[in-house]
Amino acid sequence: MKRILVISKHNACRSQMAEGWLSYYGKGSAEVVSAGFNPDKLDMKAASSMMDAVIDITRYKSKGINEFSDKEFDFVICLDNELESILPEFKGNPSIVKLNYPNLYEQTFEEEEGKKVYNNLRDDLENMAFDFVHEFVKPLY
Repeated sequence: MKRILVISKHNACRSQMAEGWLSYYGKGSAEVVSAGFNPDKLDMKAASSMMDAVIDITRYKSKGINEFSDKEFDFVICLDNELESILPEFKGNPSIVKLNYPNLYEQTFEEEEGKKVYNNLRDDLENMAFDFVHEFVKPLY
């Protein structure tokens, strides 16, 4: 079982969505958690977008990065370039994967534009999760 930690700024949108997708594609082969440097409540627009894709993240709770300081992971996925310089040392020797996805949590959108932007992020994170799981966790045969 591979252990994966997904990190973003607030653990309210991107990392929660990525946790949902990685858990879905890695089911039975990966244990996935997410955390943020400044945890905040779940972004319900992100949850709604995920529900449209039949992934329910409404029960996910935002967690702080410090909650995982004593845990070992095989992979740490950082979803924000701004956080690279403040990533803590992780126990063990996890592979650090640095990606960059837009932080929608602090932005305001008109309803239709917002739905499109969140759905685009959801789809991009799904593609990342699918590729990541099948490359590093359980290869396609």
